[in-house]
Amino acid sequence: MNKQGIRNQVKALMNRNDFTDALADTFIDQGVARIQRTLRVPAMEKMEIYTASEQTPDTLILPNDFLELKHIYVVYPDRSYTLQYKDLDSFLRYPTALNSRPQFYTRIQGSLKMKPSPAEGDETILVYYGEIPDLVNNTDENFVTIIAPDLLIYGALSYAADYFVDERKAMFDESYNRIYAELVEQATSSEMNQSGLAVSPGFNYPEY
Repeated sequence: MNKQGIRNQVKALMNRNDFTDALADTFIDQGVARIQRTLRVPAMEKMEIYTASEQTPDTLILPNDFLELKHIYVVYPDRSYTLQYKDLDSFLRYPTALNSRPQFYTRIQGSLKMKPSPAEGDETILVYYGEIPDLVNNTDENFVTIIAPDLLIYGALSYAADYFVDERKAMFDESYNRIYAELVEQATSSEMNQSGLAVSPGFNYPEY
């Protein structure tokens, strides 16, 4: 379903003569913002590949649509492994080793820092949850409008009920929470099913 379809459904369910397209679009945008504040499902996962440069070998600039980190790992011919998070104080106290591979990372503002620094040309993979694309044009779609349009519809209806002081708000919220829980359960089940596959682990964790 595209944005126009979502808007038509929201307006039809509210069934008010004073419910304009502009208001509906505002509530839809608020619904998208509400969903992405907490929802973390595979459809939101993205990947960024960083190649260490001579100028900033230890720095990874976070993508503009970054919401939350899922995995960060380094890739070498003999093995690949995830990095361990350290709070800033612990990270700064860790000595900078020469000719060594990165083991730790921390976040500083809009970037991640690694220690030790990777060598020039080494690759680091960032797997993260990205923002849900905005719905700008009537024909626009995103993963929510495709796999769970009813979640966005009821999210927008909840904001509309606040605006119009509509007594159906509790019903809209109940439907939103039910659909949201179904998505989370589906994502959790998918992760568990994948972990049970009979394959060798994709990454080895380093010993410290």
